[in-house]
Amino acid sequence: MASFDWENNVCFVCGSDVPGLHLKFSGDNSGVQAQTRIAPAYQGFVGMVHGGILAGVVDDAMWHVIHQVADDFPVTAELTIRYHVPCPIGETLTVRARVLSYRRRLMVAQATITNPDGVTAVSAQGRFMPLPEGARSSA
Repeated sequence: MASFDWENNVCFVCGSDVPGLHLKFSGDNSGVQAQTRIAPAYQGFVGMVHGGILAGVVDDAMWHVIHQVADDFPVTAELTIRYHVPCPIGETLTVRARVLSYRRRLMVAQATITNPDGVTAVSAQGRFMPLPEGARSSA
């Protein structure tokens, strides 16, 4: 199994020493979660978080839950997102993810983003595949 250099993590969503969101996921085999307040630099329409930023958040949450459950290093094969209500800039958002199914060649996870009122703002499902063998040495 490949290892991951968490000290030099340059991920836009969860990396700590790069510009980005700096999310810190916690959880166990039943799921992961994180909270964030998105800064104005990442807005789309005035006062609203850009949809692409939210897509990155749910994608990363699903990666983290698969890594947590299976100590695997998947890559996204398919991402389906539904935006229910806008996410205002600066509000505390909670992202949660869980694994729906895990097979050696295909992993499926689900994620949601809720606003401070507990309303689901974004829901997503992702299909992930194993990191290609040639890419493992750089992970």
